[in-house]
Amino acid sequence: MQPTKKSLVIVCAQFYPVKHIAAFRMNALVKYWDRENFDVSVYCYGDEESQFEYEGTKVHVLTGSTWIKLRQQQPGMPKWKHKLYSLNNRIVRYLSKNDFPGWSKNVLHAITQNQKDISVLLSSFSPVDAHVVGLELKKHFPSCYWVADMRDEMSMNQMLNESDQNYYKKIEGQISQQADLVTAVSKPILDGFQAIFKSTTCQFLEVRNGFDHELDPKNVHNEFFTMVYAGTFYGKRKPDVFFKALLELKHKNELPNNFKIQFIGTHHNFSIPTEFLSHVQFIPQITNEEVIEYLSASDCQLLIHPPSAAKGIFTGKIFDYLSVERPILALVDPTDVAAELIESCSAGFISDFNSIQEISSGIKKCIQVWKGEESLSYNHVEIQSLHRKHQVQKLLTFVRANL
Repeated sequence: MQPTKKSLVIVCAQFYPVKHIAAFRMNALVKYWDRENFDVSVYCYGDEESQFEYEGTKVHVLTGSTWIKLRQQQPGMPKWKHKLYSLNNRIVRYLSKNDFPGWSKNVLHAITQNQKDISVLLSSFSPVDAHVVGLELKKHFPSCYWVADMRDEMSMNQMLNESDQNYYKKIEGQISQQADLVTAVSKPILDGFQAIFKSTTCQFLEVRNGFDHELDPKNVHNEFFTMVYAGTFYGKRKPDVFFKALLELKHKNELPNNFKIQFIGTHHNFSIPTEFLSHVQFIPQITNEEVIEYLSASDCQLLIHPPSAAKGIFTGKIFDYLSVERPILALVDPTDVAAELIESCSAGFISDFNSIQEISSGIKKCIQVWKGEESLSYNHVEIQSLHRKHQVQKLLTFVRANL
């Protein structure tokens, strides 16, 4: 007679087929969890209620309120519609602090109807709605092992207004008394939660986002020195200082004529010096698999992320960048986790985001590697440890030891 399987219930807003780092994190959790000894089920958000299977796991898609809901603004949207959505979102935020009003109630009802017992419960922020469900489920199933996956900051997020911050602090206080394990993507973020959760018995574990492909690194050498940036630009995250550094190299005749810069899935919301217009190529949004191919074929991967008072921000693409083992030129905060990780992987060159001199030096180093058809001394073991299957295994091992 086979032993009864334990149950893992995952509550998250974003899941397959959504193309978002939060969804990829949960997809990997399902994909690499021990399903031989666990029955896994997922409860996520969608505009229409449905059920489907993902990697042999039943996924329950539940809706929220039809009318009172946040509306997502899109690039290129007419101004009148953008203003209307902004007004709608302000009203929704006034009426509800949750991102998906009504969704948490529907999820809670579905789980209590479907689940006789829960061995492990994992709720993933954001939105806060998932943790609201977690708090209620802990009352229904007090013996379940609750993993509150914070991913990023909650009340510590500097972009929050005072009202939202206070609400998140209230939820954090409740989580600190009920959760068994708190996870986050980086140690500084986790340290922040530990400082908040002072009088608590819950434990803390860093679980990074990682990469999720099996593509072998390529040792390429392009005829044109090829720099690739994957992602978007917004706020202070812009390539302005990078182009200033590039201009400086051009004026010193230290930049090869045969070079190109590929921006993948990037909106043209920044200025490009006239001298470089013919060298720049914009590639529309493509699949993550196709992005990996472009990164694999690059001579220099551009990682551009401005420093901030908040520490512990890796940026979503850094793990894909590291996975292909091509030189990274990182315009980041040299004292934060992205720089630390790249250095520990021996995967590229760190430049202060605001330093023209350091960025120029980093570009020259990448050019030197390209000209010499060299390869960096990558820390393959460290890089492979960032695969999502290893990050999930880390979490699984920790949970097993505490069940």
